[in-house]
Amino acid sequence: MPSLEARLARNEVMFRAINERIRELAARFGQEPGDPLAFLCECSDETCVERVELTTEQYDDVRGIPARFVVRPGHEATPLVERVIYRSDAFVIVRKIGLAADVARELTS
Repeated sequence: MPSLEARLARNEVMFRAINERIRELAARFGQEPGDPLAFLCECSDETCVERVELTTEQYDDVRGIPARFVVRPGHEATPLVERVIYRSDAFVIVRKIGLAADVARELTS
């Protein structure tokens, strides 16, 4: 059975894959990079359906490092698997650590 850290990271990678598709479709249909777009919260709760509004430029910046994810405020996981690196009223950027970071990097390469 996968560890808690690995399971949480896999859940977040699943949401990231959906957001990548949202990003791709937005670009295909002419979304301007500075216009806000509703992405899914990339938290570890596999039942979460909340949205995070970011520009595609902001999302690309977060996504540029495989161990970083964007979540709704209050959706941060345990400090055993991630650290908050940026917080605003609209979203939080977290960075996976340890095994969770390894899993996130492995699944997004």
